Amino acid sequence: MEDSGKQLLQSVLDLMEHGALVLTTNFDNLLELYAAHQGKHLESLDLTDEKKVLEWAQEKRKLSVLHIHGVYTNPGGIVLHPAGYQNVLRNTEVMRAIQKLYENKSFLFLGCGWTVDDTTFQALFLEAVKHKSDLEHFMLVRRGDVDEFKKLRENMLDKGIKVISYGDEYADLPEYFERLAGEIATRGPTGQPKEGQQLNGSAAAQIKGKIHPNPFLSSHFAATRALRSLFLPAGRSA
Repeated sequence: MEDSGKQLLQSVLDLMEHGALVLTTNFDNLLELYAAHQGKHLESLDLTDEKKVLEWAQEKRKLSVLHIHGVYTNPGGIVLHPAGYQNVLRNTEVMRAIQKLYENKSFLFLGCGWTVDDTTFQALFLEAVKHKSDLEHFMLVRRGDVDEFKKLRENMLDKGIKVISYGDEYADLPEYFERLAGEIATRGPTGQPKEGQQLNGSAAAQIKGKIHPNPFLSSHFAATRALRSLFLPAGRSA
């Protein structure tokens, strides 16, 4: 694995150890394997184990990764068609617990641009959660074409998702995310810096009350203040 990949996985692992929850559409268990090499155990969950998924949603299994499409180590839990989710979608207790996360936590979408089009994601979150435009979620994307970036940002707003650019190249993501994760980890439950700790970059400027016209900086600051959950989709389309 390249150093940039390890850097990204380490940042995710650091956030999990500070209480962030992780869910993904990936079938692989790369994050879990990386953690094992660091001497740490992460449990892989899929939607067929409703009891564990409920505990995860209730924040009782924080060092677990929820694979909403299943994980290859458990072929029986892999779902390739929306009909495969009928059982868990009928379990109102599990569904409501997961949806409450989307209502009460801030999600960070990492490594995708179109996860909201995923039918499973829509069933779990978008279709049942009301007043989505009042929510505060974030999506990290490569800036790329400015017009496409602006279009994506506008399309995500009514879903409660603020789009943030991590840079112009995919190679910019690991360093940006490491910095973001570090700033999130330095904050207490109120979202303010812990005693004796300083934040760097744009977040520090915002805390001091400086007004910056760049919406990227204000979104970056909001992300450091609010993020408690991660959504790690398959692929890298953003």
